[in-house]
Amino acid sequence: MRSERGLDRFVTFLDAVVAIAITLLVLPLTEVLQGVEPGESLGSVLSTEGGQFFAFFLSFAVIARFWLVHHRVVEAVGAYDLPFLLLNLLWILTIVLLPFATQVVGSFPPEPLAVLIYIGTITVSSASLTAVTFHVWRRPELHGEGDTPATTPWAALATTGILVVALLIGTLSRRVNYGAMLLLLLTGPVESWLRRRERAR
Repeated sequence: MRSERGLDRFVTFLDAVVAIAITLLVLPLTEVLQGVEPGESLGSVLSTEGGQFFAFFLSFAVIARFWLVHHRVVEAVGAYDLPFLLLNLLWILTIVLLPFATQVVGSFPPEPLAVLIYIGTITVSSASLTAVTFHVWRRPELHGEGDTPATTPWAALATTGILVVALLIGTLSRRVNYGAMLLLLLTGPVESWLRRRERAR
């Protein structure tokens, strides 16, 4: 068990890395504007580089969602141990890789390897965040006084399961490719249903 000050420093470090990663997402968009030919209209640039903008907004939404889930998990944490540190470092590694995976989306056609890199990075990120959630849930000694985890591990596991399905569909079907990410729309209703079911017990 480590000190509360050490926990605050670690969470602040994680938040800073997330902020940097989410800021790096915009860099490919600035490069798009630098490569504009004289006389080319803004409308044609935006339509030609639509993949870049789609990847930016999707990745921004994914990182923001993961950070919100992580924030809810660590709100209930009052102490930490080595597995907590390692699982969080694995999670933040995937967040750091996401700007690269996003640039892959905008730079290459939706071939299976590109889809694997992008959706795979998001899936591993979700899986590591699920592992953090399970670890905190299983270790009451990590909870702050009077705190209980706000995020259930089953809801996090459901999100990871949906992403695994999206990864398989996206890489195996060239016609679907990144469209498989639309399955993420199911995560909200599924998580709400699991929370209601858990409260009813």
